[in-house]
Amino acid sequence: MRNILLLIVFVFTSFAGSNQNAPVKETLYEIKSAPNTAFTFGEKLTYRVHYGVLNGGDCYFEVDNKPIVAGEHSAYHIKVYGKSTGLVDVMFKVRDEFETYLDVDAMIPWRATKKVREGGYTDSDFIIFDHQRRVAISRRGKLDIPANTHDLISAIYYARSLDMRNAKPGELFPVTFFLDNKNYEFRFKFIGREEITTDAGTFKALKVMPQVIEGRIFKDSEAITLWVTDDENKVPLRAQSDIWVGSLKADLIEYKGLRNPLTSRISD
Repeated sequence: MRNILLLIVFVFTSFAGSNQNAPVKETLYEIKSAPNTAFTFGEKLTYRVHYGVLNGGDCYFEVDNKPIVAGEHSAYHIKVYGKSTGLVDVMFKVRDEFETYLDVDAMIPWRATKKVREGGYTDSDFIIFDHQRRVAISRRGKLDIPANTHDLISAIYYARSLDMRNAKPGELFPVTFFLDNKNYEFRFKFIGREEITTDAGTFKALKVMPQVIEGRIFKDSEAITLWVTDDENKVPLRAQSDIWVGSLKADLIEYKGLRNPLTSRISD
Protein backbone atom coordinates (compact mmCIF):
# COMPACT_ATOMS: atom_id res chain seq x y z
CA MET A 1 0.00 0.00 0.00
CA ARG A 2 1.36 3.45 -0.80
CA ASN A 3 1.31 7.02 0.28
CA ILE A 4 -1.38 9.72 0.03
CA LEU A 5 -2.38 13.42 0.86
CA LEU A 6 -4.80 16.33 0.12
CA LEU A 7 -6.11 20.02 0.26
CA ILE A 8 -8.18 22.63 -1.74
CA VAL A 9 -8.07 26.41 -2.24
CA PHE A 10 -11.39 28.02 -3.00
CA VAL A 11 -11.81 31.84 -3.13
CA PHE A 12 -14.48 34.17 -4.34
CA THR A 13 -14.85 37.92 -4.85
CA SER A 14 -17.45 39.70 -2.75
CA PHE A 15 -19.07 42.94 -3.92
CA ALA A 16 -20.80 45.30 -1.50
CA GLY A 17 -23.42 47.26 -3.40
CA SER A 18 -21.73 48.88 -6.43
CA ASN A 19 -18.24 48.86 -4.88
CA GLN A 20 -16.04 47.17 -7.48
CA ASN A 21 -12.93 47.43 -5.29
CA ALA A 22 -14.16 45.34 -2.39
CA PRO A 23 -11.52 42.90 -1.05
CA VAL A 24 -11.48 39.24 -2.04
CA LYS A 25 -13.04 37.09 0.64
CA GLU A 26 -11.50 33.68 1.20
CA THR A 27 -13.74 30.70 1.90
CA LEU A 28 -12.69 28.64 4.89
CA TYR A 29 -14.28 25.21 5.16
CA GLU A 30 -15.51 23.77 8.41
CA ILE A 31 -13.47 21.02 10.04
CA LYS A 32 -15.88 18.39 11.32
CA SER A 33 -15.22 15.95 14.11
CA ALA A 34 -15.05 12.22 13.43
CA PRO A 35 -15.23 9.43 16.02
CA ASN A 36 -12.29 7.15 16.74
CA THR A 37 -12.61 4.22 19.13
CA ALA A 38 -10.07 1.97 17.36
CA PHE A 39 -6.62 3.14 18.49
CA THR A 40 -4.94 5.53 20.90
CA PHE A 41 -1.61 6.96 22.02
CA GLY A 42 1.17 4.45 22.65
CA GLU A 43 -0.07 1.72 20.32
CA LYS A 44 2.73 -0.31 18.66
CA LEU A 45 2.28 -2.99 16.01
CA THR A 46 5.06 -5.15 14.55
CA TYR A 47 4.84 -7.17 11.34
CA ARG A 48 7.01 -9.79 9.66
CA VAL A 49 7.18 -9.44 5.89
CA HIS A 50 7.59 -12.46 3.59
CA TYR A 51 8.54 -12.34 -0.10
CA GLY A 52 7.43 -15.75 -1.34
CA VAL A 53 9.25 -18.30 0.86
CA LEU A 54 11.82 -15.74 2.03
CA ASN A 55 11.66 -13.98 5.39
CA GLY A 56 12.02 -10.53 3.86
CA GLY A 57 11.88 -7.91 6.60
CA ASP A 58 10.04 -6.19 9.41
CA CYS A 59 7.57 -3.30 9.55
CA TYR A 60 6.59 -1.18 12.55
CA PHE A 61 3.51 1.02 13.13
CA GLU A 62 3.84 3.31 16.15
CA VAL A 63 1.66 6.03 17.66
CA ASP A 64 3.49 8.44 19.99
CA ASN A 65 2.61 8.29 23.66
CA LYS A 66 1.09 11.77 23.76
CA PRO A 67 -0.51 14.34 21.42
CA ILE A 68 1.70 16.48 19.17
CA VAL A 69 0.74 20.01 18.13
CA ALA A 70 0.57 20.27 14.33
CA GLY A 71 -0.07 23.91 13.52
CA GLU A 72 -2.75 24.75 16.07
CA HIS A 73 -4.18 21.24 16.17
CA SER A 74 -3.76 18.33 18.57
CA ALA A 75 -2.62 15.33 16.56
CA TYR A 76 -1.59 11.69 16.73
CA HIS A 77 2.03 11.47 15.59
CA ILE A 78 2.18 8.17 13.72
CA LYS A 79 5.40 6.64 12.43
CA VAL A 80 5.68 3.68 10.07
CA TYR A 81 9.02 2.27 9.06
CA GLY A 82 10.11 -0.89 7.33
CA LYS A 83 13.41 -2.56 6.54
CA SER A 84 14.50 -5.62 4.62
CA THR A 85 16.53 -8.35 6.32
CA GLY A 86 18.61 -11.38 5.44
CA LEU A 87 19.02 -12.44 1.82
CA VAL A 88 16.36 -9.97 0.64
CA ASP A 89 18.38 -7.14 2.20
CA VAL A 90 21.40 -8.25 0.16
CA MET A 91 19.46 -8.47 -3.10
CA PHE A 92 17.00 -5.60 -2.68
CA LYS A 93 17.62 -3.29 0.26
CA VAL A 94 14.49 -1.56 1.60
CA ARG A 95 14.51 1.34 4.07
CA ASP A 96 11.13 3.09 4.12
CA GLU A 97 9.94 5.70 6.61
CA PHE A 98 6.57 7.46 6.76
CA GLU A 99 5.11 9.89 9.28
CA THR A 100 1.72 11.52 9.59
CA TYR A 101 0.14 13.98 12.01
CA LEU A 102 -3.50 12.95 12.30
CA ASP A 103 -6.01 15.29 13.95
CA VAL A 104 -7.26 13.79 17.21
CA ASP A 105 -10.82 15.06 16.78
CA ALA A 106 -11.30 15.26 13.01
CA MET A 107 -9.22 12.23 11.89
CA ILE A 108 -7.59 14.11 9.00
CA PRO A 109 -3.85 14.68 8.44
CA TRP A 110 -2.13 18.05 8.80
CA ARG A 111 1.37 17.01 7.80
CA ALA A 112 3.02 13.94 6.33
CA THR A 113 6.49 12.88 5.26
CA LYS A 114 8.00 9.97 3.37
CA LYS A 115 11.53 8.70 2.80
CA VAL A 116 11.71 5.70 0.50
CA ARG A 117 14.68 3.59 -0.49
CA GLU A 118 13.86 0.40 -2.38
CA GLY A 119 16.76 -1.13 -4.27
CA GLY A 120 18.16 1.63 -6.47
CA TYR A 121 14.97 3.72 -6.19
CA THR A 122 14.77 6.61 -3.74
CA ASP A 123 12.05 9.19 -3.12
CA SER A 124 11.05 11.67 -0.46
CA ASP A 125 8.28 14.19 0.12
CA PHE A 126 6.93 16.59 2.73
CA ILE A 127 3.23 17.46 2.58
CA ILE A 128 1.21 20.12 4.38
CA PHE A 129 -2.57 19.75 4.35
CA ASP A 130 -4.70 22.86 4.71
CA HIS A 131 -8.18 21.37 5.07
CA GLN A 132 -9.80 24.73 5.76
CA ARG A 133 -8.75 25.87 2.29
CA ARG A 134 -8.73 22.36 0.83
CA VAL A 135 -5.26 22.44 -0.62
CA ALA A 136 -2.16 20.25 -0.22
CA ILE A 137 1.33 21.64 -0.60
CA SER A 138 4.25 19.31 -1.21
CA ARG A 139 7.70 19.37 -2.76
CA ARG A 140 6.00 18.57 -6.06
CA GLY A 141 3.74 21.61 -5.91
CA LYS A 142 0.28 22.66 -4.71
CA LEU A 143 -2.95 20.80 -5.43
CA ASP A 144 -6.63 21.31 -4.67
CA ILE A 145 -8.00 18.41 -2.67
CA PRO A 146 -11.48 17.14 -1.79
CA ALA A 147 -12.80 17.27 1.74
CA ASN A 148 -11.24 14.78 4.17
CA THR A 149 -8.28 13.84 1.99
CA HIS A 150 -5.66 11.56 3.54
CA ASP A 151 -2.08 10.52 3.04
CA LEU A 152 -1.22 6.82 2.80
CA ILE A 153 -0.65 6.24 6.51
CA SER A 154 -3.51 8.38 7.81
CA ALA A 155 -5.84 6.52 5.42
CA ILE A 156 -4.97 3.22 7.13
CA TYR A 157 -5.71 4.59 10.59
CA TYR A 158 -8.84 6.41 9.44
CA ALA A 159 -10.12 3.17 7.89
CA ARG A 160 -9.70 1.45 11.24
CA SER A 161 -12.13 3.99 12.75
CA LEU A 162 -14.90 3.10 10.27
CA ASP A 163 -17.88 1.18 11.62
CA MET A 164 -18.04 -2.21 9.85
CA ARG A 165 -20.11 -4.07 12.42
CA ASN A 166 -23.10 -4.36 10.12
CA ALA A 167 -21.20 -4.36 6.82
CA LYS A 168 -22.44 -6.68 4.09
CA PRO A 169 -20.23 -8.50 1.56
CA GLY A 170 -19.47 -6.21 -1.36
CA GLU A 171 -20.07 -2.99 0.59
CA LEU A 172 -17.56 -0.23 -0.22
CA PHE A 173 -15.95 2.26 2.16
CA PRO A 174 -14.33 5.10 0.14
CA VAL A 175 -11.30 7.10 1.26
CA THR A 176 -9.72 9.90 -0.78
CA PHE A 177 -5.94 10.13 -0.57
CA PHE A 178 -3.12 12.30 -1.88
CA LEU A 179 -0.03 10.71 -3.43
CA ASP A 180 2.78 12.30 -5.47
CA ASN A 181 0.74 15.49 -6.06
CA LYS A 182 -2.35 13.62 -7.29
CA ASN A 183 -5.70 12.78 -5.72
CA TYR A 184 -6.90 9.16 -5.73
CA GLU A 185 -10.09 7.41 -4.71
CA PHE A 186 -9.24 4.49 -2.45
CA ARG A 187 -11.99 2.01 -1.57
CA PHE A 188 -12.11 -0.71 1.05
CA LYS A 189 -14.36 -3.53 -0.14
CA PHE A 190 -15.81 -5.68 2.66
CA ILE A 191 -15.57 -9.40 1.80
CA GLY A 192 -16.74 -11.19 4.94
CA ARG A 193 -15.60 -12.78 8.21
CA GLU A 194 -12.99 -15.51 8.73
CA GLU A 195 -10.70 -17.00 11.35
CA ILE A 196 -6.96 -16.66 10.69
CA THR A 197 -3.80 -17.63 12.54
CA THR A 198 -0.64 -15.49 12.73
CA ASP A 199 2.40 -15.63 15.02
CA ALA A 200 0.42 -13.38 17.38
CA GLY A 201 -2.40 -15.95 17.74
CA THR A 202 -5.68 -17.08 16.17
CA PHE A 203 -8.31 -14.40 15.63
CA LYS A 204 -11.80 -13.75 14.36
CA ALA A 205 -11.20 -11.38 11.48
CA LEU A 206 -12.88 -9.02 9.04
CA LYS A 207 -11.69 -9.63 5.50
CA VAL A 208 -11.45 -6.56 3.27
CA MET A 209 -9.98 -5.87 -0.15
CA PRO A 210 -8.46 -2.41 -0.64
CA GLN A 211 -8.91 -1.41 -4.27
CA VAL A 212 -5.60 0.13 -5.28
CA ILE A 213 -3.83 1.83 -8.18
CA GLU A 214 -3.17 -0.49 -11.09
CA GLY A 215 0.11 -0.65 -12.95
CA ARG A 216 2.53 0.91 -10.47
CA ILE A 217 3.16 -2.15 -8.30
CA PHE A 218 0.12 -4.37 -8.23
CA LYS A 219 -1.21 -6.55 -11.03
CA ASP A 220 -4.78 -5.30 -10.74
CA SER A 221 -6.99 -3.05 -8.65
CA GLU A 222 -7.89 -5.86 -6.21
CA ALA A 223 -4.42 -7.34 -5.72
CA ILE A 224 -4.37 -6.85 -1.92
CA THR A 225 -6.34 -8.76 0.68
CA LEU A 226 -6.37 -7.50 4.25
CA TRP A 227 -7.58 -9.10 7.48
CA VAL A 228 -8.26 -7.01 10.62
CA THR A 229 -9.42 -8.04 14.08
CA ASP A 230 -13.19 -8.39 14.38
CA ASP A 231 -13.45 -6.09 17.41
CA GLU A 232 -13.27 -2.37 18.18
CA ASN A 233 -9.51 -2.19 17.61
CA LYS A 234 -9.60 -3.40 13.99
CA VAL A 235 -5.89 -4.19 14.18
CA PRO A 236 -4.49 -5.26 10.80
CA LEU A 237 -3.54 -8.93 11.17
CA ARG A 238 -2.36 -9.84 7.69
CA ALA A 239 -1.87 -8.16 4.32
CA GLN A 240 -1.35 -10.40 1.32
CA SER A 241 -0.84 -9.49 -2.32
CA ASP A 242 0.46 -10.51 -5.70
CA ILE A 243 2.99 -8.00 -7.02
CA TRP A 244 5.00 -7.83 -10.23
CA VAL A 245 7.98 -9.53 -8.64
CA GLY A 246 6.00 -12.31 -6.93
CA SER A 247 3.91 -12.57 -3.78
CA LEU A 248 4.12 -10.62 -0.54
CA LYS A 249 2.65 -11.28 2.89
CA ALA A 250 2.90 -9.26 6.11
CA ASP A 251 1.77 -10.90 9.37
CA LEU A 252 1.27 -9.36 12.80
CA ILE A 253 3.82 -10.76 15.26
CA GLU A 254 3.53 -8.38 18.22
CA TYR A 255 1.18 -5.69 19.57
CA LYS A 256 1.22 -3.27 22.52
CA GLY A 257 -0.91 -0.45 23.88
CA LEU A 258 -4.24 -1.35 22.26
CA ARG A 259 -7.16 0.91 23.05
CA ASN A 260 -9.73 -1.85 23.67
CA PRO A 261 -9.78 -5.46 24.87
CA LEU A 262 -8.74 -7.84 22.09
CA THR A 263 -12.01 -9.78 22.14
CA SER A 264 -11.43 -11.26 18.69
CA ARG A 265 -8.50 -13.37 19.90
CA ILE A 266 -9.43 -17.05 20.08
CA SER A 267 -6.12 -18.62 21.19
CA ASP A 268 -2.35 -18.09 21.35
